[in-house]
Amino acid sequence: MALTPDERQFQKSLFQRLADKPLEPGDKLYQPIYEQAGVEDPVALMRVLIELTATESLQMFSGFRGSGKTTELFRLKKSLEDQGYVVLYGDALEYLSPAQEIDISNLLIVLAGTFSDALEAQGLGEIGKDAYWTRLTKYLTTTKVELDEVGLKAGVDLKLKLKTTPTFRQMLQKKLANRIGELKRDVDRFFEDGVKAIQAKGGAKFPGVVFLFDQMEQIRGSLSNEGSVIHSVERLFSQHLKLMEIPYVHVVYTVPPWLKFVLPGLARIQILPSVRQWKNDPKRTEYPAGWTALRSLVHRRFGDADFQRFFGSPGPKHPLADRLIAVCGGHFRDLLLLLREAVLRVQTLPVTEEVIQSAIVAVRSNYLPIAIDDAKWLDQIDRVREAALPSTGQEHVNRLTRFLDTHFVLYFANGKEWYDIHPLIREEVAAIVKRETAKTPPAKA
Repeated sequence: MALTPDERQFQKSLFQRLADKPLEPGDKLYQPIYEQAGVEDPVALMRVLIELTATESLQMFSGFRGSGKTTELFRLKKSLEDQGYVVLYGDALEYLSPAQEIDISNLLIVLAGTFSDALEAQGLGEIGKDAYWTRLTKYLTTTKVELDEVGLKAGVDLKLKLKTTPTFRQMLQKKLANRIGELKRDVDRFFEDGVKAIQAKGGAKFPGVVFLFDQMEQIRGSLSNEGSVIHSVERLFSQHLKLMEIPYVHVVYTVPPWLKFVLPGLARIQILPSVRQWKNDPKRTEYPAGWTALRSLVHRRFGDADFQRFFGSPGPKHPLADRLIAVCGGHFRDLLLLLREAVLRVQTLPVTEEVIQSAIVAVRSNYLPIAIDDAKWLDQIDRVREAALPSTGQEHVNRLTRFLDTHFVLYFANGKEWYDIHPLIREEVAAIVKRETAKTPPAKA
């Protein structure tokens, strides 16, 4: 039986409410997952480190695709602003191409330029009225770097050239190769001038400046140059981390999670984990705090009346809603996708068991087929609950990162970090490994 026009409108409203997009704290759809009792809160750890550090600090924050990284970064921003901090936000992809290599000279320039633009975006333009892009042009001239030598003509947008013209970045990098220390001092002076002006305006109770530099984890190259781009990011953090510190500023870089594997011990990288629904034991015993958090997320997206209308009884617990939560792996994006698939397929209200199962099958199909070699590695992770990384070579790291980005593998942290495979693929992985094992002839006595 088809839905009535009123039910169709209800279906449309629900579907749009379940969209996967970054949310600002205070949004009625935002669920404070990591503020639940028993759930480790990485944002709180970053905030406390800033509060305990006098004037400046450097932190790295990461999250796999769909983990809610940008939403949680906005929560950090709001929390610090409530305490009086001036928090400036910059999107690296507005200034850097994710498909091209990155160099320390380009990054220093982009950091200062982003900071300058962020001041203006927050209505502090009079503080940074000598925009860094203008200041950089003067710097290049005074250091006798002829603008035409780097392909820059009068009136050309320097920001646009940096992002869209690889040859310009390469020429600029070459000209500044022997002037990194000098460039760093010039960039630092710009930051110091900006901070002093902000402090003068903020008064005695002003606690500090925080700069959130987001989306750097997206710099990963394309199929043709992935290796060289990833190597450039690795080189940046392994060789130039000290140059990435900003005087009198608490800076947070979002970084690719694979840095953790290729540069162990480099520095603390706060990675946003999946919400833990089960304990790290052989039976995967249910972890109540995680279930409570995810049920609350579902109920917040639906609302009391609409949850009851869709599922047939009031929440937050309902066996059909729990069926979807049970296979989401603690990932917001997968849970929202499962719910959207159920809403998309509903033909009568309340929703039926058949529709819920159809939604699960549809989302599971996104993970299939699984290659035999992948299944063998995933099976090992399933058994040992560790990354089981054979080496820190690029091939293995890239493959594990792919597993994590696509949610084949889930990352958890509760004092000690551990890994598991996604509930949607457990049976498939086990079946593939069983078939392959059966093909192997028994060893001769």
